[in-house]
Amino acid sequence: MKKFASAALAVLLAGSMLAGCGSAPASTSAGSAAGSAATAAGSAAEAGSSAAITAPAEDVAMNYISVDDAKAKLDDADYVFFDVRKAEDYATSHIPGALSYDMDAAKEGDFEAGVATMSQATQDLDKNIVVICYSGKKYAQAATNTLSALGYDMSKVYTLEGGFKAWTEGGNDVEASEEVAAPAEDVAMNYISPEDTKAKLDDDTYTIIDLRKKADYDAGHIPGAISADLDGVVSGGDFSSGIVPMQLAKRLDGDNIILVCYSGKRYAQAGTNILSVTGYDMSKVYTLEGGFKAWSAAYPDDVEA
Repeated sequence: MKKFASAALAVLLAGSMLAGCGSAPASTSAGSAAGSAATAAGSAAEAGSSAAITAPAEDVAMNYISVDDAKAKLDDADYVFFDVRKAEDYATSHIPGALSYDMDAAKEGDFEAGVATMSQATQDLDKNIVVICYSGKKYAQAATNTLSALGYDMSKVYTLEGGFKAWTEGGNDVEASEEVAAPAEDVAMNYISPEDTKAKLDDDTYTIIDLRKKADYDAGHIPGAISADLDGVVSGGDFSSGIVPMQLAKRLDGDNIILVCYSGKRYAQAGTNILSVTGYDMSKVYTLEGGFKAWSAAYPDDVEA
């Protein structure tokens, strides 16, 4: 099972990548080098399909910027934020002021689609770009590769460390383009036994999401489970409050998900409903039968805090 580090743990970067985001990057004036890069990017955008733009032979190194440093740049006119996640996920919630440039096709290997998207995004642009994806990996890499191929000044391109997941886990503000409504009826849940769940703990295609209150998760949870507190949905009756916590499922690349609540009922039902309306493949979503109560009774020694 995949295990995710806390957003508070920084990714250790080597060499120039650490230097690129050890502190908030300084704004760069439009000097000759920046002007040449901007001209190259603009020319590529204007040339369109006639330009000989090819994917790099290897992934271009990404320069990371921390959540705190990125937050400090939200109102800086020299910075622009590109959200390269799927358009529907951007619509659900995004960093305030971020612009949507869906790079899903490029992430899946359609480099020309990525060129078209980033050409539009960078036309006549000469600013620092903060690229936002789910966890700071695949989508951001696709955008970085494309921007490099277009000739953009890569000293001005940063990837948000930890992606949108780290932003939301830090309790930072988000905004939505559209309201997501609860389904008219509860979505049927698929159950998995504690025994079968235990057998999946070391399976990288399974992720366990604990939907209980964060304080209860902290007190004890299944090893490797990640927290997505849905108490606001269950106790507060606010369906939309559960959308952001469950956004973490979007970075799982289609993993099988096991939902854990107290007894396998209300919190799991809320999580199931939310995943359904956000378009997750429900054939891969399971609810732990009997919830954490059943797990702790069966495996009292397999609980971590």
